[in-house]
Amino acid sequence: MVQRRPDVVLWGAGMVAGVHAAACQSLGWPVRAVASRSADRADALARMVGAPTRTYDDLLTKRLADLAIVATPPASHVDDAIGLLEAGYQVVVEAPLACTLVDADRLIDAERRTGRSVLYSEHLVASPVIDALLADVGSLGTLTHLSARALQSAPTWRDASEPSWGGGALFDLGVHPVGLVIRTAAEAGAGAPVSLTAVITDAGTDREHGTVKLRFASSLLATIVVGWQPGSTPSWDLQASSASGVLRAELHPQPSLERDGDHVAIGTVSRTAGPSLVDDYGYAPQLKRFWTNIRTGRPVPATSQLGRQVLDVIAAAHWSAGRNAVAVALPFPGPRDQTPRDLLT
Repeated sequence: MVQRRPDVVLWGAGMVAGVHAAACQSLGWPVRAVASRSADRADALARMVGAPTRTYDDLLTKRLADLAIVATPPASHVDDAIGLLEAGYQVVVEAPLACTLVDADRLIDAERRTGRSVLYSEHLVASPVIDALLADVGSLGTLTHLSARALQSAPTWRDASEPSWGGGALFDLGVHPVGLVIRTAAEAGAGAPVSLTAVITDAGTDREHGTVKLRFASSLLATIVVGWQPGSTPSWDLQASSASGVLRAELHPQPSLERDGDHVAIGTVSRTAGPSLVDDYGYAPQLKRFWTNIRTGRPVPATSQLGRQVLDVIAAAHWSAGRNAVAVALPFPGPRDQTPRDLLT
């Protein structure tokens, strides 16, 4: 049976909302409305997708679609998502999930209360390259090495130091490699993260750099390196190895996967025209998977539980870095009502 395509509303109209809009267009999903605190941005995105603009109150007063995608600043994510859940929408929340763990707790409570799971939009987990790595990593046996790196210029389209963003590179950018490492370790049978140490240099600048040493229940020690590098080409990769083999995924500048040094062909990423943001970086695949699982009653692929686990690591890393790389147990035992930037001081 052919599944019905969902109707979508966009809650927010910035750069990331535009990427989600393009993913919906790629899937043939109609966007029924765009709402934003900026009327100019809402109008521009609405024209792009052929949809009307609406106020936030409009979307909450009457459910205008099946699915709502929340792409506002992280400090607003939880209140926005809870309002939309209570209005009857299925909800997608862009990463980072929230700025504080207490807010992440509130969202998970709202999921339980409404009986609907939120999709935590860690799009890279659904990218073809990472999808293939996760499917194969279990065959390596016990991992002896796991690392992820994300280095690029700081964003120019917004000020990541604003309080509504809650932190710098390790929060804003770091949620992605942290999410990938957690998912890879789980698929490899390494268990959950149990402790970490972290160092952050040049905090609050466009050269902020963070290194996290994340230990898992199996004793595997993963390394995550994140940083702003002005003027640089993005460099994103993930590597897992054991005594029997190595898997290496490169995400930027060109998605690719290697097994023991040999190239692994992965669907669309072999195209000569270059990678597609919505397809090769997972935006469209994750939305399609989310809707399929909702329609078939299967578990949602990445919920706010994963988003909270990632935020738990990020919070603990800032606490560690602010205290001379002290070891911190996980789940994070410190304050749940402070942002990562607050926890650094």
